[in-house]
Amino acid sequence: MSHADLHAHYLAPSVLEAIRRGDLAPYIRLIDTPEGMRIAYPGSVTRVVGDRMVGLEHRIAHLDELGFEVQVLSPWIDTFGYELPEDVAVRYHTLLNEGMAAAMDAYPDRFRFLASAPLPYPHATRSVLDHAVRHLGAVGSMIGTNVNGRNLDIPELEALWETSTGLGVPVELHPVNVVETDRLDHDQLDNFLGNPFDTTIAAASLIFGGVLDRHPRLSVILLHGGGYLPYAVGRMTHGRIARGVAPMLLRNPIDYLDRFLYDTVVYDEQTLQSLARIVGKERLLLGTDYPFDMEPDEPVAGVERWLGADALSTIDATAARLTGAPRRTDASKR
Repeated sequence: MSHADLHAHYLAPSVLEAIRRGDLAPYIRLIDTPEGMRIAYPGSVTRVVGDRMVGLEHRIAHLDELGFEVQVLSPWIDTFGYELPEDVAVRYHTLLNEGMAAAMDAYPDRFRFLASAPLPYPHATRSVLDHAVRHLGAVGSMIGTNVNGRNLDIPELEALWETSTGLGVPVELHPVNVVETDRLDHDQLDNFLGNPFDTTIAAASLIFGGVLDRHPRLSVILLHGGGYLPYAVGRMTHGRIARGVAPMLLRNPIDYLDRFLYDTVVYDEQTLQSLARIVGKERLLLGTDYPFDMEPDEPVAGVERWLGADALSTIDATAARLTGAPRRTDASKR
């Protein structure tokens, strides 16, 4: 069975070309710096846009080197653009999705993609995600672990959960704009600790905010092994009872672990084995975090060595259900 990478980022050259032409001005523009090209948004500026982010040849060669047959392309968190006005956001996220779809069309045996969504706008989210799945071939979506600092149980995101459930596709959560504190402002602690912590907050907000109860068929993928959720959920469960929190929930927090899928990007044998015991091997997915330097050394071989060949086959089967052939209903509408 083929191996699939469910945690990777891509930005199509066509998006950069549209920005340079001024198609999204004045809200999005390119900045040429001594370090390289960056993208400026109303409230943020990206890191340097590297060749590995926009190129496909090295990406494919790297997949071959690691043993992956398929990679699921997804947005780069620096380009989520949740601060954009609604009309601009629709055009922009459609461009992102069309760029990923073009890469998939160029290499249909190697790539799938997760759509970008114009959050927090409900109507725009419905239309862009529906178009991405039905007409561009997206196999799901990727969103941030918060939307402009707001947790994922806000009413504006109900359209995302409803549309994803209706289309039968998962939503992958990636840390972005993680909780800020001066105590994380050194030695990359905002990345090393802040990223998994923000994933934990996002998952907890879906549980305690009743999102998973309201949408029982919703599938959610948590990156970085689910952050600290698998290890904090016992405290959440005890605390809910002891403190009388969220009495409307249908289950205890620990019983919602089976509502998530978890990538294997945890870097450590004992951590991965513990994760597999807690959530089950059938809920795991391989990932690389390409093109960033946080990629695990052996994202396929390491998982097989640490969990065994049978577990790897189970993981591959889970991925295959998510990464099958695109389900376009009318590709001519692209």
